[in-house]
Parts: sequence; structure tokens; C-alpha cells
Amino acid sequence: MSEAKWHGLSAPRRTLRRAAVHVLLPSFLLLAPLQPFAQTPGDTVQLRMHEVSAPRLVGTMAGSKLEVVDSATYARYGASDLATLLANESPVFIKSYGLGSLATSAFRGGAAQHTAILWNGFNIQNPMLGQMDLSLVPVASATDVRIQYGGGTALWGSGAVGGSILLNGGTHYAEGLSLDAGLRVGSFGQAREQLRIGFGDARWSLSVAAFHQAARNDFSYVVNDDSRRQRNAELEQRGVITELRRRVGSHQQVHFAHWYQFTDRNVPAPMHATQSEARQVDESQRITGGWQRNTARADLHVRGAWFDEGLWWYPNGMEVDRSRARTAIGEAELRWRPARGHAIGLGVNSTQATAISIGYVDRPQQVRNALFGTYGYQHPEERWSMSASVRQERMDARWIPLTATVGAEHVLRPRWRVKASASRVYRVPTFNDLYWVPGGDRQLRPEQGYAAEAGVVGEEHMGRLHLSGEGTVFTRTIDDWIIWTPGPTYWSPMNLMRVWSRGVEARITAKWSSGRAIYSATLRTNHVVSTNQEARTPDDASVDKQLIYVPMYSGQLRLGVECGRTSAFLVGTYTGYRYTSTDNRSYLAPFTLWNAQFSHVLKVGPRGDLLLDLRGDNLLAEDYQVLADRPMPGRAFHVGLTYRFKQHRPAP
Repeated sequence: MSEAKWHGLSAPRRTLRRAAVHVLLPSFLLLAPLQPFAQTPGDTVQLRMHEVSAPRLVGTMAGSKLEVVDSATYARYGASDLATLLANESPVFIKSYGLGSLATSAFRGGAAQHTAILWNGFNIQNPMLGQMDLSLVPVASATDVRIQYGGGTALWGSGAVGGSILLNGGTHYAEGLSLDAGLRVGSFGQAREQLRIGFGDARWSLSVAAFHQAARNDFSYVVNDDSRRQRNAELEQRGVITELRRRVGSHQQVHFAHWYQFTDRNVPAPMHATQSEARQVDESQRITGGWQRNTARADLHVRGAWFDEGLWWYPNGMEVDRSRARTAIGEAELRWRPARGHAIGLGVNSTQATAISIGYVDRPQQVRNALFGTYGYQHPEERWSMSASVRQERMDARWIPLTATVGAEHVLRPRWRVKASASRVYRVPTFNDLYWVPGGDRQLRPEQGYAAEAGVVGEEHMGRLHLSGEGTVFTRTIDDWIIWTPGPTYWSPMNLMRVWSRGVEARITAKWSSGRAIYSATLRTNHVVSTNQEARTPDDASVDKQLIYVPMYSGQLRLGVECGRTSAFLVGTYTGYRYTSTDNRSYLAPFTLWNAQFSHVLKVGPRGDLLLDLRGDNLLAEDYQVLADRPMPGRAFHVGLTYRFKQHRPAP
């Protein structure tokens, strides 16, 4: 969807909701922000007795590619947004309109609507657009970040076609008092402050995180040998995230989470436009809660969520456009372990969404009810494992195509395994697709298709040298792909394309230890071909051509050294040609960005640490564009200072 359609949404300001933020902010601005540090598990995820997490992650992802953002990486990006983290630390392509502007993800040649963004197990994609602006998602929104590749519709519902980004909170039981506070300043007037306070005893776990950022985003760029400075790009964002958990007896737990966020940003003009006075304000309230009971044989989860997403848009010299989307979700799931190695899950989900917008003639509603089941098996000697998931949904009295996922993994030799999975996926049309006036089509069919992947993962130890790697091949075909096309007087969506995406993803990491120092090098390469297979018109030139803004080649080289409490990294990211026309005759040139980061941790007493980190982005001042006519910043520098305190340090 075009930027104009994104900015065509808006919503009213709620003074009382902001009051709580205004009360909390002054107290933490003096201390400055935090960069949270979390301990993240490896590829094998075990559900502890009292840990709250998305239960369907456990034992139901055999054969799928899953990446967990480790604690060191999380710490380096604790004061950044999710778009920055994914662009620098994963093969996911981020389509960015510029610093502080709209940024969306594209997994394996898919669209932004083909990524599910889940917070505490619930999809927070805007139902009006079917996508999420990742520049508005602070990394501080979670202490555990995971990236699941491939089709996950059977697990998460509509939209989990190309991949899923899973954001979950952590627990602080028996940890006493903890504090993370920090401040980061950088080029183009950027300043970020964060504070997270946690407390936990044997029964209670509480975490309160507050964040604030502001930026001018007034970098320079060149158009036809004319030097310009970006204007009308100021940004301010603030928010508070609260998580509370309570153990009830030895087998039960209740949990509650609230995420409030307010963002006010100006929208700059494209490179070849003269000026812009546009402004966009986003305000969101997200609440999740639930109860779970864990026993030796079974786990029962009952959860709910309520999301209120407001957006109001101030075009140049025009009256404000308002919009608001509200979503209520209820879910119950039972997981039963009848015998060693076997796990069976059965659950129900009900999702109701409503929307208000100047672009709708009424207040559309959408009701989706789903029944889903999972099965997982692990060999007693862990030589192989398999999983299967199935989901049947009914939306507004219409049946959605049945979806399913099957996967398996087999250990070839110690530390080496092969894996494969296949799935049927779908995505229902968004509110804008169905109800936008003019253009919306209430007869649109859901997108549906099939996805599969296979790969090998392994590692070897040779003295001081440690080698690890992963290779994955994938394919996905989507029928009834929805695109907006121009008509005589307005644009409208249609089920026009059949898209085939396929490719290869590879990663190899080498680590060498010498004394206290650990040297590392990681190389990632990605080759993605995503083409339209069906002609829309008799002379359609898009058949067998790469989709626009999908790079066919991309890669990343990371070099690092760690010595005690000091670390340094140099990262080079390559993005290949991106076509800007469906016939592939026009394109954007490839670019390579080099970033560097240095950090050092000082001990402050027996329980405190002070982290100093320096970061340089685009060190060679590359002149590039991610999207056509959208300028990107040149060389930039950032410095951050973070204080961490833990009353109790758990045993390693």
C-alpha cells in the first residue's frame, strides 16, 4: 500500500491517557534510559513451570528456521527500534521511507502484510492495513525477541505467511530489585532515554519500562548536484510498558501487561518535492492478560487481549483525518503430554475487530473464530523430532481455507541435523482492502498458498576454532495475491497475481579464542527470487519478473572481537538491485553500508555495571536509497551510557 494510503488514517488525541505518561516521564528523564539485558535460550526452547511465553512455540516448530536475538545483541540495540535491529542483525529486508519514517518488513520476497508481529502471543498488526510500522516498535517492548521464518498461519492465524516476529516479556521472580537506566544521543538531534525497574520475589514479578525519544532528522542529501537538508522530519515518542505476574500456589500463575505509546512526527517531502507540512500522530493502548496452570502432564492457558490503535493525519493545509481500530481477542489452549516425548495441544481463538475512518461509510466489523490443534514428538534419545499443526477459521460466516504445518528434524551426527517443513498459508483482506471508499471490494478472496523449506544446521570444534553454520532453501506460492491497481478515477484492490517466491539463505560463523580474547566472523548471504506467474492483461510485462522492491541478492559480513568487558564490531551490509517497475526496466542501485560499534562495561560496586557504547553508522557516507525518491542519512554517530543494577544475580 502506498504511503498516501498509510497516512490516510488518523485518530483523536486522548488527554487522560497521556497524563499517566506525563507523570512518569519526568522521574526517569533525570536518570535516563535503559538498555535491557535479557538471557535468551538457544534454538531448543523449554517452557519452565512458571514462565509465561507463547505456548505454541514449544514443541510445534520442528523443521522451521528460528533465530533468537541473544542478550549481547539485544543490549546493543536496547535503545533502538525494531526496524533498526532487524535491518542490522537479520536477513529480513526492511523497506524504509527514511530516518524516523515508515518502515516495514519483507520476509523471503513477501509483502509487509505477510509478516505477523506478535506481542505476548497476540498479533498486533493494524487490522485496517494488515501491517505494522516497525519504526514505532521500540526494542524495549520485549525482553525476548525471536524471528520465525516461513509459514506460521496454522500457529498464529492470518498474515503469518512469510515469517513472524515474536516479542515476549520476561520474569523477575526471586531476583529482588533490578534497574536499567540509560541515555543515548547522536547525529541529527537524536536523543533517547529509557528506564526499566524490575522487582521479583518468590510470588511476584513486576517490570515497568518507560522510554522517550526525540530527533530532528535533519540530515543532508544531494539531488542533481544540489545539496539539500531534510526538513519537516522532527519526531517525538514516549511510552510506558508494565508487566505483572503472580504465582498462585505451586502450579498456577496470572499475568497482565499494558503497553501505552504516543508518537508525534512530521512527514518529510520526497527528494524531488519542494516542501511538506504533513504531520502524523499515533497513539496505542495494548493490554494482554491471562491465567495458566502447569502440571506434570498438562498445561492450560486462558488469555485475552485488547488493542486500541489510533492514528490521525494532518495533510498539508487540510483538515485532520482520523481513524481508530480496536481489536479484542480471547484464547484458550490445553497442552497434554500423554507419554514421554509426545505433546498434544488443542485451542480456540476468537478475534473481533472494528474500525472507524473517514475512508469508510460505516463502522466495519470483522469476527474470526478459530479452532487449532498441535502435535509434537521428540525421540527419547533426541535423535529426531516432528511436529504438526492445523487451524480452521471462520470469518464473518465464511469458512477460511484450512491451514496446516508439518515439520521434522533428524540428527545426522553430533551437533549436525537436517530439517524440513511444509505449510499451507493464508491472509484475509484488510479493512482498507474491503471497505475503503472509493475502491474497496467486499468480494475480495483471501490470499492462500503453500510454503516449504529444508535446511541443515551444524557446528564443529577444532581446538580454539569453533565453526557453525546453517543453510536453508525455501519455496512459496501464493494465489489471489491482492494488489491495488489504478483505475480511471481511483485505485482499487484486486486478486490479480500468483506469486512464486524461492531462494537460498546461508550463514557461517567462525570464532577463535586466544587468551581472554574471542575473535568472530559471520557471513550471511541471501538469494531470493519472487516473481509474478500470472498475466493480469494480455500484454502484461510483469510475468516472470522480480517483484518491485525485493532485492534478489543481499548479504552481511560481521567481524568482532571481545576481550573481557570490552567488545568491538564492524558490520558490512549489502543490498542488491531493487526494481521499481513491474517490467524490471527501472531500478535502484545496490549499496553497501558499514557500521561499527564499541562498548565497554565498568563495574560499579558489587552489583552494578556502567556500559559505555559508541556506534557509527554508514561510515563511508554511502549515497543510497532503500525506496525510490526517499533520501537516507549519511555518516552518523551515537554515544550511549547505561547503568544496570541487580540486587540478586542468579547462579549461572
